[in-house]
Amino acid sequence: MYEESRSLGGWRVQVTLVVGLVFLAGLNTLALAQATGLAIDHAPFTRPQRRGAPLLIEATITAPAGLRKAEVFCRTVGGGDFTAIPMESVAENRYRTIIPDWLTAGQGLEYYITATDERGQSTSQGFVGFPLLVSFAGGQGATPEDRLKALQETLDVIRKSKEKDNLPRSPDPTQNRYR
Repeated sequence: MYEESRSLGGWRVQVTLVVGLVFLAGLNTLALAQATGLAIDHAPFTRPQRRGAPLLIEATITAPAGLRKAEVFCRTVGGGDFTAIPMESVAENRYRTIIPDWLTAGQGLEYYITATDERGQSTSQGFVGFPLLVSFAGGQGATPEDRLKALQETLDVIRKSKEKDNLPRSPDPTQNRYR
């Protein structure tokens, strides 16, 4: 347990259980995964990746109720808002997305992966307050051909995601809901 108290410009600030909050957030995700079977398995990057080049992020996502959507939220290290990039299915329970080179031009990338099943339950690996991190090193950036290919792949993933969102859903008689 971590606890600290300080005076700051006439205000008394106290921070308690910072480590406990991270632990509790992890337990909530674990409890949800155990209750619904919805789970994300992604091996975070352990080595620096090439700066200025498209970045492939892959994960195994299990969703017994069916997967509605999977997304990677990312931003440059210390950046503002996270950008949502949809993931596409590449094999049974395997999903991927390509982070465009303009997001990999800095020192690193903060990201997290979310998945939502057909019942509306969701889980994540990493989250806004504690994202996963990949650092970048070297590289002169991608060639124009690499950039064009990565842009086309990203646009294809977004198009497929929008097409899936626009598909009519059939009623589920056991849940009195739409799938």
